[in-house]
Amino acid sequence: MTRPIPTTKAGVDSPVTLINAFSVPMTLEDQFVARWKDNARVMATAPGFIGARMMRAVNDQAELTFINVAEWESGTALDEAHLNPEWRASARRFLDDPLFADAKVRPMAYQAVVTVAPGDTLR
Repeated sequence: MTRPIPTTKAGVDSPVTLINAFSVPMTLEDQFVARWKDNARVMATAPGFIGARMMRAVNDQAELTFINVAEWESGTALDEAHLNPEWRASARRFLDDPLFADAKVRPMAYQAVVTVAPGDTLR
């Protein structure tokens, strides 16, 4: 059975942060990061893309072993990027790879509610 491509519909015209949490065994880090880079290369060319980081848990006890944080100029830009056939093909290669058959992917778009800088008093 083919797994559906997990995406989140942001549906807003203002800036969003995509946070995509992955549960992938740490033993597959090199293979996972290589697959993610394939996908990120496509997203990096999408209109409205600002930047992204892939983070790894500091130990192998974490349920969410990898976290992708991507900034977008708007939720609309993110939504349109998810329609790109090249991105969809890249996502499909990850989902269909037997190495990642048990991987869990949890994407969600967020908007900042509070931003704190050094020295802020937060009234």
